[in-house]
Amino acid sequence: MATNENLPPNVIKQLAKELKNLDESPPEGIKVGVNDDDFSTIYADVEGPAGTPYENGVFRMKLLLSHDFPHSPPKGYFLTKIFHPNIAINGEICVNTLKKDWNPGLGLRHVLIVSLWLGAC
Repeated sequence: MATNENLPPNVIKQLAKELKNLDESPPEGIKVGVNDDDFSTIYADVEGPAGTPYENGVFRMKLLLSHDFPHSPPKGYFLTKIFHPNIAINGEICVNTLKKDWNPGLGLRHVLIVSLWLGAC
């Protein structure tokens, strides 16, 4: 398990900035939580989008950040069992945003919003 000591200062600074922004202006339908002892693991509760089979559900996910975030994408997992073509059996979120289309400028907000709208696919 990574701890804050394993993350470079520039990554911690970037995460602190993004997490502050998410706290002050959270995306609708998403609640974010972080372990103060380990910024490399971020949890979010994502409400199922209205008008989809996921409506009225709340889905727990986690993002695992590497030591070179934001230059490499986080790994995303749904901890709540969910059936979706872009979610692997182990809960891994399989979307291009977290793979070949990753761009360091996207940030955590974008990843969370993409995860929210998986249910609308």
